[in-house]
Amino acid sequence: MDDKTEHNMNGITDSSARLKSSSGKGLITTNSMHDDANYDADANYSNQLAELNNQTKNDFISYCLSFLQDDEEARECVQVVWNKYLQCVGDVAMISAFFDTLPFNIKASVLQKYQNEIIEWCRKLFHINCETLLYSTFYSEAFVRVIRCTLKQVHYDNDLSIKKAIIYVSMDFDENLKNDLLSSISNIKFEHIQNDFTHEDMIDVQKLEESIKQDLSDAHSYPFMVIANIGTTLLGRCDDLIKIKQICNQHNIWLHAIGDLLGSLMLLSIIKENVNFSCDSLTIDIVKLFGIQNLPYVTFLIRSASDKKQDKQIDFNSTHDEQLSTDNLSTKSTASTNISSSSSTATVLNINNVSMSHSFDDVILHSPSISFLSIWSISQRCSNNDVLHHMKRSFELSNILMKNLKKIKTLKILTDDDNQGVFTYKRICSGDVSDEPLPKTMVIFRFQTTDVPNIGDFDALYNYIDLLNLWLFDKLSQQYPKMNLELLKGIHFQMLKPVDNSAERTPAHAIRFAPLEHLVDIIDVLDVQAFTDDMQHYSDILLATMAARVRLPSSVANYENIVSISVPNWAGIGAIRYIPSHINMQEQSELSTYDINTIQAELARKLQVNDSAFSLGGGTNEHDSMFYLRLGMIRKCDDLDVLLQKIADSGKETETSLKYVEDMAEKIKIGIEKVQKDLENENQQILAQEGLLRQLPVISNIISWWSPPPAATSLTTKGRSFDLNSGCVESTEDTYVYRMQIKKQSPHALTHNDGEEATPVTNTDTTSNSTDDISEQNHNQ
Repeated sequence: MDDKTEHNMNGITDSSARLKSSSGKGLITTNSMHDDANYDADANYSNQLAELNNQTKNDFISYCLSFLQDDEEARECVQVVWNKYLQCVGDVAMISAFFDTLPFNIKASVLQKYQNEIIEWCRKLFHINCETLLYSTFYSEAFVRVIRCTLKQVHYDNDLSIKKAIIYVSMDFDENLKNDLLSSISNIKFEHIQNDFTHEDMIDVQKLEESIKQDLSDAHSYPFMVIANIGTTLLGRCDDLIKIKQICNQHNIWLHAIGDLLGSLMLLSIIKENVNFSCDSLTIDIVKLFGIQNLPYVTFLIRSASDKKQDKQIDFNSTHDEQLSTDNLSTKSTASTNISSSSSTATVLNINNVSMSHSFDDVILHSPSISFLSIWSISQRCSNNDVLHHMKRSFELSNILMKNLKKIKTLKILTDDDNQGVFTYKRICSGDVSDEPLPKTMVIFRFQTTDVPNIGDFDALYNYIDLLNLWLFDKLSQQYPKMNLELLKGIHFQMLKPVDNSAERTPAHAIRFAPLEHLVDIIDVLDVQAFTDDMQHYSDILLATMAARVRLPSSVANYENIVSISVPNWAGIGAIRYIPSHINMQEQSELSTYDINTIQAELARKLQVNDSAFSLGGGTNEHDSMFYLRLGMIRKCDDLDVLLQKIADSGKETETSLKYVEDMAEKIKIGIEKVQKDLENENQQILAQEGLLRQLPVISNIISWWSPPPAATSLTTKGRSFDLNSGCVESTEDTYVYRMQIKKQSPHALTHNDGEEATPVTNTDTTSNSTDDISEQNHNQ
């Protein structure tokens, strides 16, 4: 294969092609003109490839963005995320594709250089002294590799091959992640460390030590690993890593750390070289720290051989060495692990850093290279300040929002640990670390107040407050979509009942703001301040609504036509039903139910025109099929009386209007029946006078030619009209004689305004209320 062909297949630049030629691997030509021609051809081909790549990329991006034409904000957010990825990561897919095409021995040589560069960059950026790094596409993949690596270093003993390794975790450890690990590795099991109800996301150090001592004498399992949290996902709490590490060192147990604060050491202004996280390994979600999508999980292996007590030198038997799986979620279990242990001594772990590094190099080489190349590209393209921008801004927004929300008395900040003291970096780091407090990764809050009189019992009050928090979340998420608020429902989050210091937990809804998990470049301090102002406004609305809900039954009692309806799952003031005056609720029937539903529907339609606080509800309960009016939120407590008075006035008007319409409909029905009967009589009289033969289609023409009908006859079909004012059915003869409609009103007829005197009106411009029979018009013509 010549140099040009190789260049075309791999997309190598022209400079690399000339380098190959100079080294004797490409074609050598002595003709300068021929060389320039080849150079021009290669340049044109490279330009064509670049143009084709750009066109393909632009066409794909344009097609994807076409689905966001109606949502300008979402389109802007996607564009910001993509631009940031290009700025920090670049088009790393091209480099990755080229690297994957190289032979394995070449990739192994290349990897050493870039792996060392990434490790050195991470040491300077994160201040984490580690021996090697591991990149994982999936979260469970990172755990699988750490567990298998650690299991591989355990001293084997054929007499204890059936023992399982115990991994100690907190009570709220991800159940799905645990199931993935159990399905991937068969010789492990999990043990949850109990803690009090308010700290189920943390490990109780005393109970951990008791469990380890108890498991040391277990014949079927042995203490193996502890997974601690440094910034839990839900509340951002931290385990006491220093004390847990002391216990792990005492019993030679591996300590692995996870959490959102693992990268926070980079925020310290001054940090000494001996400072490091007090754990053996840790996994960081780079996406959260950098705010850049499609980045891998990075696992730092910190533990070295000098850190552990070596009771005996461990030699690895080649027959027992298990090759580390390169599959992300391989379901193959590791070989049965034989542990040399007794009831009085702990399992001995010995880590060989050199062999470990080489083992993980093989794992990286057999995995998609885009994972480690993405991190390497960031290290080459971005400064530390650029990388730290997302984390600093996220912590800043969290602190500002928490400070502002504390000023609102009706809000409870669930991530506020002032009662427990402030946790510092000395809780999680060893060495001469600073006393600076750990930053807040998120803010969790909910509307909660005791200023309003109790609404029934405690459970009813808290259920109603949960409904108010649902309403509050809907309003805030619609008004501030950029903040990516999250609703923690009662099934996922629980809090203590604040009565009598009870330890009983009740489901509760809360709102969570976690800027570290989202792109925050489009959120600024002014947005947070506007959010706080609206929170105060909404809190006042919720307080007024709660007070009005308590007063609703007593206020409704002042109106004879309004009754209060209990609606437990409604966040507004409540519900009422307008009862017409002619209906006796003690003698309810289908007709009365129909009348009540009709007036509720008409009231809701009329009131919703000017006020969104009203809505129609009901009609679905098998025990109560009647409609009712739901009352929503109000801004001031006094607005309740205004709403009820408006309902009472509109109800009377609607009742009178519906009564008029019903009576008029009955009169129209009777009038139509009378007109139909009169028309039938007139038609029969005409038929008797003219005879049957004149009614036949063909014969009628012959009879009319032979014996023409008389020019004038008193028997003709006359039109009828119904006067809405007088309620009478009359002939339309006068209308055609005088060329105008003469309106008449009976003194006994039903009118819309009963107190006004009925007077006849003659007006040629008045719209007619009559319907003329077509036969009358044809006859006159």
